[in-house]
Amino acid sequence: MINPVLPLVFLLAGSILAYALGRAEHVFKKKYLAAGIGLVFFSSALILQVLLATQVWVNGPSDFYIGDTLLRMDALAVFLGLIALLLGTIVNIYSIIYMKNDAGQEYYYTLLQLMVAGILGIGLATDLLVLYLFFEMMSIPSYALVVFRRHEWMAIEAGMKYIVMGAVGSAFAFFGISLVYVQTGTLSYNGLIGMLISTPLLQTALLFLIIGFGVKAAIVPLHTWLPDAHSAAPSGISAMLSGIVIGAGFFTLLRALLIFTGSSLPVGEMLIIIALLTMSVGNIMAYSQLTHAQSDIKRILAYSSVAQMGYIILGVGVGLAYGIRIGYEGGLFHIMTHAFMKGLAFLCAGAIIHELGTRYLDEMDGIGLSMKLTGFAFTLSLLSLAGVPPLSGFMSEWMVFSGGILTYGVIGWWGIAIAVIALLNALLSLGYYLPIIKTLYLPSDHKKIAKAKDASPVMLVAIGLLAAFTILLGIWPEVGLQVVKPAVDILMSLGGV
Repeated sequence: MINPVLPLVFLLAGSILAYALGRAEHVFKKKYLAAGIGLVFFSSALILQVLLATQVWVNGPSDFYIGDTLLRMDALAVFLGLIALLLGTIVNIYSIIYMKNDAGQEYYYTLLQLMVAGILGIGLATDLLVLYLFFEMMSIPSYALVVFRRHEWMAIEAGMKYIVMGAVGSAFAFFGISLVYVQTGTLSYNGLIGMLISTPLLQTALLFLIIGFGVKAAIVPLHTWLPDAHSAAPSGISAMLSGIVIGAGFFTLLRALLIFTGSSLPVGEMLIIIALLTMSVGNIMAYSQLTHAQSDIKRILAYSSVAQMGYIILGVGVGLAYGIRIGYEGGLFHIMTHAFMKGLAFLCAGAIIHELGTRYLDEMDGIGLSMKLTGFAFTLSLLSLAGVPPLSGFMSEWMVFSGGILTYGVIGWWGIAIAVIALLNALLSLGYYLPIIKTLYLPSDHKKIAKAKDASPVMLVAIGLLAAFTILLGIWPEVGLQVVKPAVDILMSLGGV
């Protein structure tokens, strides 16, 4: 039997060695030592997570005590850990070349591993305090990675905004957890699920938890840090922020909200309203970016991530409110598909920015004709994000929309209205994805674009892996659903709230 905390331990050990070897780079005048050790430990942790997944699916959850603290590897933890480690490994590969000229390699790969370690811990937690501590373990490295290029004013400004909003959110979450403890005398999931009754104190705790963890999940109106952070961060970190950090933020929120099962509080209905608002504002803001004199490609993708979070929250909200299984499946599956297709979009955008030295869309005319492989992969990611079949985004969004339609049997025409709003948002997203694709293939007489070369082979390996996942999960969604369905079984077993 494999110990469930081994992947976490490997990343912690890898972060220490990455720092040590990163410092050694300065002494021995060698490159790639920190990047190499990061890749070794990410890969090792991923292999262990795959073995643990098989162990959990066959034998059930695995428990481990650290002192009096119980950690549990169940299907939900397997789901979150596999996505985080897959994306983290791919971003580490991409960063080997993308970040090679940046100073501070020892900090970059250390922080990247610590951030993913925090995400793994979120999945393993069995009480609200441990959940909060691992949430902070994820958050703090992400603040530092946003301001990694601290010689740029944009990075400092974005980082300060992110830190302030994140810190305020963390304070709200901690107060919410404190109120739950005051009400119940325990923070254990098992001690809370099905045991709470609606009181003014508990209602306040629910509001604080939604606000606190909702900042990292980029729900509207708590999303305003995200566009700035994405624009300023290195593109690999943008891929992590959009691909898994905001997904882990919502996963944390979901874990916290599950304690209200049986409390009669309308948690699921609240998530549905938040979801519709989040997807609508995100898509409108992304579309409006095209009207700017200089439209920042990374800001457009950042607002797109806000909209995509709306689809995730909608699916889970439908499941929580009305017990509709396909809603849960669609929401969790979209966490997975979004991690890979949005990660792909940011890695492609980063490769283009790396080559051209600009992040503005109106200076990228025809770059897809020069950077053919990168341009094709970027197009693939945008089409998937728009929900075009047979790519992965279509499959997960279709499941979310199906969950919305099935609410018709419970709430009548309101259910159809939910599905229609979601579908209209998907159509609206075409209004900014298609112009980006068009720009990539417009004829251009810019000499810099004509001389542009595709991303390096190492970066293309990372891009190719994410492109493969984006295609595979669309054509053969059962591969991803094998990870999603056991996690949904846990959610369904808890009932509605």
